[in-house]
Amino acid sequence: MNLKFATVLFLGLATPAFAGEAVTLYSNPTCTCCQTYADYLKANGYEVKVVLDENYDKVASDAGMPADGIGCHVAVIDGYTMSGFIPVKFIQKLTREKPDVSGITLPGMRMDAPDMAEDALNTLQVYAYAPTGVTLYPVE
Repeated sequence: MNLKFATVLFLGLATPAFAGEAVTLYSNPTCTCCQTYADYLKANGYEVKVVLDENYDKVASDAGMPADGIGCHVAVIDGYTMSGFIPVKFIQKLTREKPDVSGITLPGMRMDAPDMAEDALNTLQVYAYAPTGVTLYPVE
């Protein structure tokens, strides 16, 4: 393999497809855990804008997210609305595959979710929602 081509190939693989992708994180102003998720997204290459808003959940309900899927923050990325401590692997899949859904949610307070071991990611119950209903959204 040509060394110049190999270097370009390596650099292309080393740069995540989502690097610098913008996320707007709407958060309840009284919540203290949402910044942890914002920091997690930033550490994984996302540009995160945090919006403190008492009516943060309206963003999710306007997108059609079921009420039981709305947590203490709502994130918007690439036209999709997400809620919960969703690991980056799920976000990458969502923005790469661009399924015909409104967004994804990880219901419940799963503060350990982003940092879970690789094998534990497959046990998370992340759901996709759309006007047609709610389905399980597996990472693989």
